[in-house]
Amino acid sequence: MPLPRLIDLGELREGTPLPERVLAPDIMDVARFIGGAGFAIPIFLDPAAARDTGLDGPVIPAEYKSAFLLGYLHQLARPDGRVLRLQSGFRRPDYHGNRFTIGGQVTKIGNVEGGCEVSLELWLEQESGDRSVRSSAVILLPD
Repeated sequence: MPLPRLIDLGELREGTPLPERVLAPDIMDVARFIGGAGFAIPIFLDPAAARDTGLDGPVIPAEYKSAFLLGYLHQLARPDGRVLRLQSGFRRPDYHGNRFTIGGQVTKIGNVEGGCEVSLELWLEQESGDRSVRSSAVILLPD
């Protein structure tokens, strides 16, 4: 079953907030991801290895967080839109089991041949209110 569209595209304006999505990946989610991605770095799964590097515990890989953001963008662009760009800055670690929220807002809308380019600011926000990831993205919505 396809995912529903997250927002009414007819209501998009600069400054429009995007709907939030809450995530709380645990160690098994991360293990499945890194197993499928083909890399195993101890700080992602082993609490002792993570602490040995100065972290509070195993962390969620940046690639995993990027995958969540990309999935979110694809859901925004449904059914016929495309993700043109996603660029992220990873500012602080996110730990297994901690909840974080994907949020964002529209920063620019421009008409282009064949549709509308929508520029977005996105973030992952920890329960503390700190933003661990800041991203910019562009999606193309066809006419």
